[in-house]
Amino acid sequence: MNKSNFKKLVAVVQSNSENTARISEQTSGYVVSENGSDTVMQTSFDNSTAVGIVKHLNSSFVKLAQSSVRDLDPTDKLCFLRVVTRKFEYMVAPEDSFVVTVVL
Repeated sequence: MNKSNFKKLVAVVQSNSENTARISEQTSGYVVSENGSDTVMQTSFDNSTAVGIVKHLNSSFVKLAQSSVRDLDPTDKLCFLRVVTRKFEYMVAPEDSFVVTVVL
C-alpha cells in the first residue's frame, strides 16, 4: 500500500472514530482492502477468511455492480452495496483507493 492510500484510510477512520468503534462492537467483522490489487490492508478476520471475502465479494460482485450502475448512467457511481443472505449481511463501501466491507 502506498503512503497516499494509507493516509486516506487513516483520515477516514479518524474522522469516523465513533462510528468505527460502534461498528466493531456490533458486527462479525470487517475487511479493508486496496482497490487496485485487492490486497487486504486491515481486517478483524483471520487472513484466509479476509482473502476469501475480498476475492469473491469485492473482486467479482462489487465490480459487476459498479459496471451495472455505470451502464445505467455513465455519470453515476456505486457508493454502497448491501447483500443479505440467510446467515450474514455484507455491507460494502467502495472508495477510490480502498474498499470497506463489514459483515453483520
